[in-house]
Amino acid sequence: MGNKSLLEKVMNEPQPIPRRVPDYMRKKGGIWFWTGAMIMIAFFYEALTGLLIYFYYQPSNAYASTEALLKVPYGGLILSTHLYGAYIMIALVYIHLLRNMFVGAYKKPREMQWLSGILLLVLTVAVAYFGYSMTGDVLSADATDVGRGIANGFPFIGKYLSLIVLGTGTDLSLFTRLEGWHIVLAAGIMLIFAMHFFLAEYNTIMPHPKDVNYKVPAIDKDDGMYKPWYPHNLIYMIQVTLFTLALIFIIPSVIALLPNVPPLFSPFPSVSVSSPLASSIPPYPPWFLLFVYKELDFGISSTLGPFWAVVLFTGMPLIYLLAIPYFERSQTLKIRPRHLIVSTGIIGVFYLIGLSAWGALQPGIPVSNIEGLLFFVVPLVIIIPLVYRLAVYVDSGKSKLGDRVWKIYAITPFIAFIAIMSGIALYATLQNPDFYYLTALIFLLVVLAISTLTAYGLIYGLKFDPVQKKMSSKGHVVFGSLFGISAIAILSVISVFQTTPQIAQALYGVGLGLIFLTGSATLKLYRSLAFSE
Repeated sequence: MGNKSLLEKVMNEPQPIPRRVPDYMRKKGGIWFWTGAMIMIAFFYEALTGLLIYFYYQPSNAYASTEALLKVPYGGLILSTHLYGAYIMIALVYIHLLRNMFVGAYKKPREMQWLSGILLLVLTVAVAYFGYSMTGDVLSADATDVGRGIANGFPFIGKYLSLIVLGTGTDLSLFTRLEGWHIVLAAGIMLIFAMHFFLAEYNTIMPHPKDVNYKVPAIDKDDGMYKPWYPHNLIYMIQVTLFTLALIFIIPSVIALLPNVPPLFSPFPSVSVSSPLASSIPPYPPWFLLFVYKELDFGISSTLGPFWAVVLFTGMPLIYLLAIPYFERSQTLKIRPRHLIVSTGIIGVFYLIGLSAWGALQPGIPVSNIEGLLFFVVPLVIIIPLVYRLAVYVDSGKSKLGDRVWKIYAITPFIAFIAIMSGIALYATLQNPDFYYLTALIFLLVVLAISTLTAYGLIYGLKFDPVQKKMSSKGHVVFGSLFGISAIAILSVISVFQTTPQIAQALYGVGLGLIFLTGSATLKLYRSLAFSE
């Protein structure tokens, strides 16, 4: 191939699209290979529900038109699932990015694929920000105030940038621009995603490192034993689609049924800016930008100003991510030569979660430079040596972790965060033995125990009976029938619900989510019988 450009390779060496893929991508644990597909599914759902919302939304009367949508049949369900579909999409983008960082999927020949992925991350957060701000409630006002402060700080053109992005100061100009940018950025995501998907197919999937002897470039090669895309991958994709839709429906619908949900996580708009209750709600931005909001409370941010603080705390990490393929050029996928990259990924997750929790618990509370320094330095001192020691152990060949090691890296900051939150909940419960604090404490402790057990199982292995009996054909038929009956039963129950009350719509959403989940389980059962997967 020599020095051929990517365009020359694409034009002269056409590749089959879609590609056939190895069986392990569809078996236990194979879902991690399909996080990109789940992002695509969530995006398409966002585009569909966004179009429906567009028919009712009025920039001239943003809050009232958003509230009116809740009274339209299934309007509350559409609005809540659109919001949480965006949340799930953002979470999946982070997971997808981190997995690729940990396994070295930024290396040759996937540099452009990595760069387009970083661009998609930025566009996804940006489009979510503009969509979140369109409701016209008090949280929307807080988000746009923070955005205006950052835009105005841009050197020389800050005033003009603020006018272009957030309008002239009237509500009509503000919400018209928010709507316009939301649509433009969504279209940008579609275009960049098309390129990203093509590159992913052209460069092949990232194979197991051991299949390429941990050497770069890691190219997947069809050995002639790969199953046809139809029906194997098609059915699996439908299974993943139903599972993703189940998450999008169940999570916000369950939250909508809970009492006293904090405004930050409520699937419905908060109170209007003019409401007497507005002053009682802390000035929160969207939860996925809480880390940026908290960074503005640091002492150094007061000195630099909002714009340069965002450049320092957010812009520099993005530049680092963009530069990774060009300064980490080792020709191996082993962990030890890449331990600093892996360490920064873990530390980045800890910073992201820690700052977000800090911003939620203490919004607008100033942070001294000493506290900020300790927050940023202590994880560096702890995590980098630990990752290096684990990398040495894994690369020595004495470990049996294999390809599970990146999952350990991914779960480590999550365990640390849950442990911190458990401590906070324990303190709050002791100070005020309230039912909600106690419930939160029990939930966090259960999550901490499960995640810790998961990490233990990944590192040391959990020994189960190695002999697994395959389910008979009759067993598949019985369970498949039960799934079908369950879906029909759920559908018959939710079909009698009223279409406008929020509680009824939430129950309807839970029912639909369970039907999607049942459908996904049924396809998994079918694949087990038909394809032994």
